[in-house]
Amino acid sequence: MKNIAFPYPTLFPFIAKESKWQSLINLESPRDFKYGSGNWDYDSSLEISCQLSWDINNVYSEANLLSIIDHSKIAFVLSSGQSEQTGKRAKLAEYKVSEIRHNDEPFKMTIPSKLQSSKLKIRLVIYTDEVEINNFKIKNGSVLYMEEASLQLEGDLANFSIRRTDFGKSGFGNALWYVEFQADSLNETFTTTTTLYLNNQNQDFEKQLQNDIFLQHLIKTDVITTVLSSILLSEDDYQFDLSAEYPDDSLGKIISDWLSSLNVRKDSDLKNITNQIINEQGIFRRRCQNLASSKEE
Repeated sequence: MKNIAFPYPTLFPFIAKESKWQSLINLESPRDFKYGSGNWDYDSSLEISCQLSWDINNVYSEANLLSIIDHSKIAFVLSSGQSEQTGKRAKLAEYKVSEIRHNDEPFKMTIPSKLQSSKLKIRLVIYTDEVEINNFKIKNGSVLYMEEASLQLEGDLANFSIRRTDFGKSGFGNALWYVEFQADSLNETFTTTTTLYLNNQNQDFEKQLQNDIFLQHLIKTDVITTVLSSILLSEDDYQFDLSAEYPDDSLGKIISDWLSSLNVRKDSDLKNITNQIINEQGIFRRRCQNLASSKEE
């Protein structure tokens, strides 16, 4: 951003270093964004912090913009998802710069579960109301400074939503997990249409799952087989097209990648694997096991 020429004075030339961004999962020790989020799933609480690397008063003074500090605001804007087509945007927080100019503490914001996805982008924006400096009019909303940080949400089970519930209420108290898939379109995101439910009455299984790569492998296999079967056996509903280009982070894109890894390249291959789901489920599940294993490597 520093190389972009603005037709009005900004803070960019006077800020030498970007802010320090960290994530806190379930109130554990903070981690810098560059190290990922650690052990995270969709039931985790997620908080981010941003520590400015510069002093607000000093930078405004150096930029000769102290006269408009009362008209300046700082906002944190979240973009979640891998693409504009499937992502979500939300303003996490906004402050008047004049009210936080003496604040040395980091800004902290909680990310609601509905806004969490595999990748988060948080943009810090400082902008101004309509003001005039040295007979130069600056329009409302003009950016004085901006930076962006990205957080890749990780964890062994972080690629799909995880929920915990009492299976006994449905008469399946001895079951350990099940996969729910509900989608209306292939342009929806994978994370919002695929949910793994765990039986919250079996705490030992949950603990074992966190550390047992073989159990994780079985669950990932179940997710892949459930989603592929639902899509391919309901072709009229979803109208999956091998030649179509689907948005990043969408169901269609993920299905395309899975099928490509299963050597499904043309319509005849697609027909064959659909028949395999119906008539040779054991072989189909074995192929999905191999795919799940390759994704872990």
